[in-house]
Amino acid sequence: MMQIKTFNSNSTDSLVQDIAELKTDGFSPNLAVVFCSVDFDLGAVSSIFNQLDIDIAGASTAGEIVNDSVYDGVITGLLFEINRDYYEVFSAEYESDNPFSACKKIGELAAARFKHPAILAMSGGVSVDAEQIVYGLRAGLSIDAPIFGGLAADDLQLTKTFSFTRHDVYSNGIAVLAFDNDKVELKGLATSGWEGVGMEHSITHAEGNIVYTINNEPAVNAFVKHFGYFDNDNTGEVSEMSAQYPLQILREDGTAILRAPLLQIKENGALVLAGGVKNGDRFRFSIAPGFEVIDQTIAEFADMKAQTNEADGLILFSCKGRHSALGPLIEDEVKGIYDFWKKPMIGFFTYGEIGPTKNGICEFHNETCSLVVINERK
Repeated sequence: MMQIKTFNSNSTDSLVQDIAELKTDGFSPNLAVVFCSVDFDLGAVSSIFNQLDIDIAGASTAGEIVNDSVYDGVITGLLFEINRDYYEVFSAEYESDNPFSACKKIGELAAARFKHPAILAMSGGVSVDAEQIVYGLRAGLSIDAPIFGGLAADDLQLTKTFSFTRHDVYSNGIAVLAFDNDKVELKGLATSGWEGVGMEHSITHAEGNIVYTINNEPAVNAFVKHFGYFDNDNTGEVSEMSAQYPLQILREDGTAILRAPLLQIKENGALVLAGGVKNGDRFRFSIAPGFEVIDQTIAEFADMKAQTNEADGLILFSCKGRHSALGPLIEDEVKGIYDFWKKPMIGFFTYGEIGPTKNGICEFHNETCSLVVINERK
């Protein structure tokens, strides 16, 4: 029978001790999902789990979540005692900023390993077109499978982010934990609450996750025209802007996803987004809602709880921009989610999230809270 426990360590030395203490009651973990700050030596963290013969999939962070609390600068994770036949860890380094091919290959491997796989994906890469992660995994899986995950972070330094396993640490790569969904069920929901404002606009020139023009003018100028928000000579303002004014991309089926600016290209006024868009995409600018969004988010997860009553463990991928916008009240959101199940839960503040919206389709998001509930099928 699967068992799951959390750990929360403030150094690599305490990590070794914390795991040892968890094992004193006969608990024998062989798998972990690990999130930690880039302040730690990630190679050393990886090596500890390798020496303990514990498989891991993990990511660097911009803040960590353990049960009902928010932390800054710790190593946290879920430890599993689980049948090794129920999971497999895959990883790959990207040859370029486009992860599609590497993720497609991992999807193929997961589909070959399990008839009905379920995916947890953590990816590094600050400027990577993260939408291609989802597209690649879908193409490789070739079946409709649950996909959850997050884009690694680096405490808003926006220089290098990392994914890792017990053997590898990648600054431009992916770590995937694939479960046999016939044995271990993964269910969840991604929700935002950010509100579209003003008229619709059009992306008139984009390549992947780089937007060159909006309404036929440089993308940065379009933001300045509408918000007068940042100095074109100051790239440091972009991370603040992403927390306040992401693009709400309007889908043909009536749904919407958010795309947050990460970087500006000063030479031509282009914006690098956290996920891809297409020429002709319609969008509205959006702004952080009032604090009532916390109640709204908790209510949506209450509906999910009614349909997903059982849980052995939970993982929460929450956007760092969401954290920046809501401030300390983000802890109310985390606690509200945890209180529904009161089971071991970890998470981290990401540069992007993967999960299904209410239409059931797994996509890449920004400014979103994506929760996955893990439950061994009885």
